[in-house]
Amino acid sequence: MSAALNTISLFQGLAEADLRELSERASTRSLPGDALVVREGEPADALYGIVRGRVKVYLGGEGGGEVILDTKGPGQYFGEMMLDDKPRSASVMTLEPSELAVIPRVEFKAFLLKHPEIALHVIRNLIRIARGQNVRTREDVRSREQLRQYIAQLDATQAQDLPNVKRWVSVKRWTLGALLVLAFLMYYFADVFLEILRTPGVSTFVSS
Repeated sequence: MSAALNTISLFQGLAEADLRELSERASTRSLPGDALVVREGEPADALYGIVRGRVKVYLGGEGGGEVILDTKGPGQYFGEMMLDDKPRSASVMTLEPSELAVIPRVEFKAFLLKHPEIALHVIRNLIRIARGQNVRTREDVRSREQLRQYIAQLDATQAQDLPNVKRWVSVKRWTLGALLVLAFLMYYFADVFLEILRTPGVSTFVSS
């Protein structure tokens, strides 16, 4: 177990004695692909380190969909937000057969009190997560504002004012005008031709 914990970035650099102490409080879980590790809303009771495999961290969406927040692989960890004693804020599922190191919350808290440098590492990671959420929130707000402005612009613009529509309407008008003129000329000359045929002294020749 000590060797497995030593592959987790959070615990790299710890003395062998400390790793052995922590390994005595940890356990391992081997899971197949597409296995649910933690579920959003459930009690947070452990920290997980990825020894082998990959997982995805996601939120459940409307209509059964999901929003993927992150993917993690060997050497990374998840579940550190259990420190606030609140339910899981996201779900985690394996993407392939995986081996996880599991450290119960009580044991991990005691370990952090003994190793403040590890606590600082966890705090930095929590800050990174919070900062990423702030950035995503800002981008969402910006995207919504751009969409709102685009919709307002469409509402304010009449279809007749668009350049392509203007050209199409102009061509349509000229085409209709030309067809009307042609129809008038055909009607006029047909009428003239009939009048010529009715004129006395005008002969017509029909070949047999």
